[in-house]
Amino acid sequence: MPRFRFALPAVLAFLLVALPALAVPTQAELQQKVEDARKGAGLVALGAVVANADGEILGLAVAGERRKGNRDAVQPEDSWHLGSNTKMLTALLYGRMVEAGEAEWGATLPELFPDLADRMDPAWAGVTIEHLLSHRSGLAPNPGPLWLLTARGSKADMKTQRTRLAEGFLSKPPGGTTGEYVYSNLGYMIAGAALDRIATRLGEEDYEALFLSRLVPAGEGWGFGPPQDGIEGHAKGWFGIKAQGKGLEADNPPALAPAGTLHAPLAAHARFLAGFLTPDATQAKLLTPFPDETSDYALGWAVDAVPSFGKVYAHNGSNTIWLSTVRLYPELGLVVIVNTNSYSDKAVKAVVALSLQLTQMYAEKSPPEQ
Repeated sequence: MPRFRFALPAVLAFLLVALPALAVPTQAELQQKVEDARKGAGLVALGAVVANADGEILGLAVAGERRKGNRDAVQPEDSWHLGSNTKMLTALLYGRMVEAGEAEWGATLPELFPDLADRMDPAWAGVTIEHLLSHRSGLAPNPGPLWLLTARGSKADMKTQRTRLAEGFLSKPPGGTTGEYVYSNLGYMIAGAALDRIATRLGEEDYEALFLSRLVPAGEGWGFGPPQDGIEGHAKGWFGIKAQGKGLEADNPPALAPAGTLHAPLAAHARFLAGFLTPDATQAKLLTPFPDETSDYALGWAVDAVPSFGKVYAHNGSNTIWLSTVRLYPELGLVVIVNTNSYSDKAVKAVVALSLQLTQMYAEKSPPEQ
């Protein structure tokens, strides 16, 4: 088992070809398609869901085992680890705090961390929350090997761990160039540290508590870290694919939560993201390329256009145990999510291919003219 699992870079290449028109599948046909994709890629389990702008689930199917070799079939209501697909929701949480008057867009790092401002290197003075959420802050991709090797054993709470990271990195000049895109889990962890401070003001324990109490519906299976019931993640071991359990070693360190440790069931995840298909002002901001239209990344979303499908917002996430892909098609009125509990190169190709097939099958209206 790897000693540490880096979050997969957010964006996989889009398949820029038109697909032939396909009929909407019956439940039996959808189930068979998911099963065929699972078997073809040698995955332990695979799940897929398609929803429309009303949050209606148009199709949902799962196939395979919760844990390799135990014959315990994965269930439609099981939760899946979302990896870096957490990022779009961390950005949304900050936006909801702006709506509540607890935060501001354009806030600089000294404003986000008044308690650290006097120890902050002057080079950070103009870096904003948008820079953090668009991977343009100048921060490193990850906290560094020492932190990654020791964080699981830390006795400090999540808020303290993220504050220490923020203080350590922000007391020195940026290692990168502010304004230049460098995919950064660390940037989202520091955004999470800013949300920790908002949580404290609101009487919540930390980012995680704020997220679960103020952003997502209760009782729908949302949570952080490996799901504690149902499916387990898998990775390559000495003798092939092996379940990784449900403890600390089955995920990135818990303090990385704002960057990528969320889990959720397929239907709950799809219903929630369906709101982005008819975005309110906050969601529209998150979908707007930053810093301008020449960028292919917004705030937690990659931005592209696909022949026959129109504009697409997408993200992918993995801790090299699980893999999740999310695609949002406003012109088609569709959210498509495909997840697996066994990451591999074949898995990446399989989830991308299946998500594109399902997009074509469930398109609610004619594709845009080319």
